[in-house]
Amino acid sequence: MQNTTISKMVEPLKTGELLVKEGLIRLGDIDLALSIQKEKKHSLSLNKPRLLGIILCNLNLITPTDNYYVLHKYNKLMSIQSILIENSILSKALVLKTDQKSQEQDIPFISCLLKQDLVSIAKMQQLLFDLFHIPFRSISDFVFSQKDKKQLIQVLNKNNSRDNRIIPLVLKDNTILFGITDPQNILFIGRLNDQFPQYRFKTLFIPFADYLNVSKIIYDPDIKPAPLLKEKSLDLSLLLNFKTSIQSPETEHQSIETLYERYELLRLLSGNPKRETHLNEFNNFIRHSHKTIAVEYKNQNIEFSLKKQGRSVKIIAFPL
Repeated sequence: MQNTTISKMVEPLKTGELLVKEGLIRLGDIDLALSIQKEKKHSLSLNKPRLLGIILCNLNLITPTDNYYVLHKYNKLMSIQSILIENSILSKALVLKTDQKSQEQDIPFISCLLKQDLVSIAKMQQLLFDLFHIPFRSISDFVFSQKDKKQLIQVLNKNNSRDNRIIPLVLKDNTILFGITDPQNILFIGRLNDQFPQYRFKTLFIPFADYLNVSKIIYDPDIKPAPLLKEKSLDLSLLLNFKTSIQSPETEHQSIETLYERYELLRLLSGNPKRETHLNEFNNFIRHSHKTIAVEYKNQNIEFSLKKQGRSVKIIAFPL
């Protein structure tokens, strides 16, 4: 009688189960995240349901680094390239062509997309946050603290920074904020954190041009950072860090007025003359911008912030 072996197909573990397997969450945490995901799916909100790992990040049960590491380890990671194709944002041919160009020019794929205006900054911010729970920001007006330089360089030296296109930006208490230029950098950040358990690491996606500029400030001894103690620099820093979230511009008059006051103050500190009030025009602009973005991204919760370019001040808006 011939022996036969019957093989049974085993269903691959889902993201939540993999996180439990890795000891990062408990089974009860999966139920909580799934209930939130289900509630979001069936609600009348314009916000789309988020991935399970991102919900767990929102609940502070795992970090974005934990989520990326597990998805990468079990080949469940969704890349920027694949999401662009699957959502018909770009054709497969164009994605492959841009990917090849990024390698030829030695520029991260994300920055290559933005450089060619293939994807808007607002869209890229949304994609990166939806996939990795990590914001994307320009830090062109970043002011580096000289007193932290020695510690930051000890954690990430110039060679590792150059090889991985990662830059340490801020040290506050025991937390270090890193600017990364590619999702793969998250794996390196995880390994780096294992080497320095005394620190807590956070990440921020930044454009490659910003990485190059800040790298010169941190690793080139001949370039001196702007002093932090100047009143104007401090005021600019506070204003540029200001953000406000608006869901209904027709009713949230105080939020718009606060944004307007900071906008005008930043203009003044940037060297522009003081002018008569433009609050009504500003109000109309915010309402129009909010409506446009809310319709495009099906999301009523829009975050507004300010950006300085020379003497000009721009208003940045993107969906949360």
